[in-house]
Amino acid sequence: MSSRKYVLITGVSSGIGFDTVEFLIEKGFHVLGSVRKESDFHRLNQTYPEHFTCLQFDVTKREEVAEAYEQVKAILGDNKLAGLVNNAGLAMGGPIELMDEDKFRYQMEVNLFSVRTVTNIFVPLLKGNKKKKIKGGKIVMISSISGIFNTPFNGAYCISKHAMESLGEIYRRELIMYDIDVVSIQAGPIASKIWTKNIDQYSEYAGTDYEKLLDKSNKVMKAAQRNALSPRIIAKLIYKILTKKTKLAFIVNKNWLPTVLFIKYMPARWVDKIFYNQLFK
Repeated sequence: MSSRKYVLITGVSSGIGFDTVEFLIEKGFHVLGSVRKESDFHRLNQTYPEHFTCLQFDVTKREEVAEAYEQVKAILGDNKLAGLVNNAGLAMGGPIELMDEDKFRYQMEVNLFSVRTVTNIFVPLLKGNKKKKIKGGKIVMISSISGIFNTPFNGAYCISKHAMESLGEIYRRELIMYDIDVVSIQAGPIASKIWTKNIDQYSEYAGTDYEKLLDKSNKVMKAAQRNALSPRIIAKLIYKILTKKTKLAFIVNKNWLPTVLFIKYMPARWVDKIFYNQLFK
């Protein structure tokens, strides 16, 4: 059996996934990472010629995920996965009232249904046995502060991440017999391409009652982008989760303590008033 531990990460073409590949290789892991585009497949294979296996599949296509499972199983041989990092995801902004039905459903498809698909297909490679004290692997859910706190014009993303939080907790309680732990990373703004895909992308709502509000929302997002943390911080946290027994959820934000206090203890009516003053006045 290999002395290196194996970990599978979805969505490694950029951002958190890309930085985590690099960091875990440095720490002695063999990383198996998924991308959708052929160009990213070739780029990453050139970037990481050793201790890395690039897998090309779309998390929303079950047959492609199943084919990747066979690839991973062949690579592992007698080894198990030390971890599965459900990182692939996207964010679609806009008022929930007016968001196109297909866009809303696709948000759920990528951030929720696909996470279940990937986890269910790969979980046999993580299984240990708690009664026999055979160690199982870890599942890391790359969630978001949006999974525990709802913000206007970010509704579809918030809903998908709230559901992801529930999914992860259910997995942890159902898979405990296999000694599989599930940990959530509830990240605030992290430097990634997700910002360019959402800032100033609301032209479809021009002429609606939400137009001016979305302009203000864009300014809030731009401020958040300027304060975004490096994805390397998340990479280091993933390493910690994979190698130690940790708490079950981590809020990662630049001003984490005020964030925690605000989310957990601020009365909901007060939060509503803050958003009203920020966006509607």
